[in-house]
Amino acid sequence: GALEMIGAGRRDDLAAVLRIYAEAVAVLTEIWHEWFSARIRLAATAIGIIADTMPRLTASERASYVEQVERLHTDGHTVLERYTDPSGHWGPEGRAWVKRLDAETLRARWLAGVAAPPAEVLVDAWREAVVLYDDYGHVHETARVRATLAAVLRASGDAAGAREQADRARESARRLGAQPLLDELRALGSSPVRAEGAPDTLTARETEILALVAEGRSNGEIGKLLFISAKTVSVHVSNILGKLGAGGRTEAAAIARRRGLIPG
Repeated sequence: GALEMIGAGRRDDLAAVLRIYAEAVAVLTEIWHEWFSARIRLAATAIGIIADTMPRLTASERASYVEQVERLHTDGHTVLERYTDPSGHWGPEGRAWVKRLDAETLRARWLAGVAAPPAEVLVDAWREAVVLYDDYGHVHETARVRATLAAVLRASGDAAGAREQADRARESARRLGAQPLLDELRALGSSPVRAEGAPDTLTARETEILALVAEGRSNGEIGKLLFISAKTVSVHVSNILGKLGAGGRTEAAAIARRRGLIPG
């Protein structure tokens, strides 16, 4: 279930992610019951994959998938409402995944620019998730949550905080030999960051280039359209990423749409 969804997510096949979620729920409902506790983990995983893909979607696709995110979030909280346990409370694993469900939902909204939470609310949710996964004691999931927190901090302009969280996640990932997570952290660590106090107003040319970046065009294609060299485009793109505090082109496009710098 979860691993199959992750594989589909790496192909940006969100329709497959949702289909795999539905199939897993159907099978496990037959074995247990409709509102089994692991459904929270499945829903949180699916929402996280959708959130990762948001910057590469069109405005209409983002709106459509936010609706799916809300449905999955409701599924998870229905489990929470209907869950019964003789002890009367959730254990560390359950509490961690409920927080992950909420944090991933906030991140998906934030990246989609639909009912987006304030950055501080998003950051707080992921900080709380780190604490809960640390209490749970699952080293790999704690590292993964730290990596996401690092990305969120970076996007919100806290470069120092992002580095701290990324370094701690990287240390755990190396111990575990978790290469996909190391690759993700390497990309995060090599991305440009906004300098403290640096001006973040885009020039007219940068806005023009950013709009083309958001369409998915390469530096070479942009250069041909604007009659400038690909190297000049690359310099502009680096400046844009730094001003927006973005970790990459897709994140820059998402931030720009959310701020109204380019059409959504």
